[in-house]
Amino acid sequence: MKQIIAFLVCIMASIGIGWYFGYTRSVAKNQRELLEQNQYIKDHFQEFDSDIADFHKRNAEYFKIAAPWEESTASISLAALKNLKTNDIEDAKFRLASTVANYYRGHSHDGDTNFLAEIVTFAATDTVLSNAIYTLK
Repeated sequence: MKQIIAFLVCIMASIGIGWYFGYTRSVAKNQRELLEQNQYIKDHFQEFDSDIADFHKRNAEYFKIAAPWEESTASISLAALKNLKTNDIEDAKFRLASTVANYYRGHSHDGDTNFLAEIVTFAATDTVLSNAIYTLK
């Protein structure tokens, strides 16, 4: 009976020691590797995140700065299109309509609503501008 109890105690001790050195040490080693990888990612991509945020901020500022010139260009083109409507100069109309269409597509959600309405109103009567706005991408 003593031999059976001693044998069971040895088996239990060997299972416990094997588990301690085999499982917990492997898990700890793996955990250390994961922490090192996590720290590496934090160190190297922290600047990247701030660069992307800064790029988006600068990009929005550039669009705000360029908006008056874009509107001015589109306004001049629209005026020229209105004047050319009486003549038969299709190439000039196409080029000017493309400029107006670029403005319209780029600023249809954030542009001057009065100017956008004027573009839509004129596009309803001019097929060149209508085609440039709604078919060219």
